[in-house]
Amino acid sequence: MVEMIVENNIQDSKDLEELLACYLSLNSKKYHDFIIKAFEQIWFDMTDLHL
Repeated sequence: MVEMIVENNIQDSKDLEELLACYLSLNSKKYHDFIIKAFEQIWFDMTDLHL
């Protein structure tokens, strides 16, 4: 996930939400909680870096 964010120069919430939607659509619902938690952590880390 981080590689996709860096490779696509994703820096704002709209782009991150679009990437999240893509991951959710491509993966089984049984993995959605894990994917969402990973994205939350990435978002928090990105927010901390911009402060």
